[in-house]
Amino acid sequence: MLPRMKFLIVLIAFTVVLKLLSYAIKFYDVQVDPDVIFYPWNFMPLTALCLYSGAYVTDRRWSIGLPLLTVLISDLGIWALTGRFSSGFPIDCWSVFLSYVLIIVMGHGLNRRTWPARAVDALARGLLAETLFFLVTNFAYFLIQTVHPQTLAGLIDCYVVAIPFAKTSFVSTAFYSVLLFSPLALHAAGEESPNTKPELQTALSQ
Repeated sequence: MLPRMKFLIVLIAFTVVLKLLSYAIKFYDVQVDPDVIFYPWNFMPLTALCLYSGAYVTDRRWSIGLPLLTVLISDLGIWALTGRFSSGFPIDCWSVFLSYVLIIVMGHGLNRRTWPARAVDALARGLLAETLFFLVTNFAYFLIQTVHPQTLAGLIDCYVVAIPFAKTSFVSTAFYSVLLFSPLALHAAGEESPNTKPELQTALSQ
């Protein structure tokens, strides 16, 4: 199996486990809330995975399909742990898949940058990607919800209420975006790092 495929499989599995972990803990009657136990909600590499897939998976069917498959597997796992199969897909789920497709496209060209400029670019694109996800998914939720009035003020309030839930996502995406596009991660994935200096390449190969 190619190093890239092994790396992607491990990354996808890691992402799915992190996404399901909180639900699995609750399944065993452990209360995951700040008063009982600290849990890093949404601290996962899914957005960074989308950027990586867009940058390094040349077959566009796979570059889009693998991250979306990760989302689907995670959702099915959540449904299995919570017993929500009967409810089906949420009506606003299209916004999640659309956001991730757009983020995958945002990853195009990152593989042509050199280190450390690539780290800065990956960080900037990762934060922009999270902003895009926040705006699109919360707007889709606003269209179907009944808590906030269907006005501009209601939309702004909907975004403001969602900010606390998004903080960890921005932090995790910043961390994983830089990590996945670092020379060490790219070496582990079998990718060529055009910016890696010869002496570093020698050290990595030992």
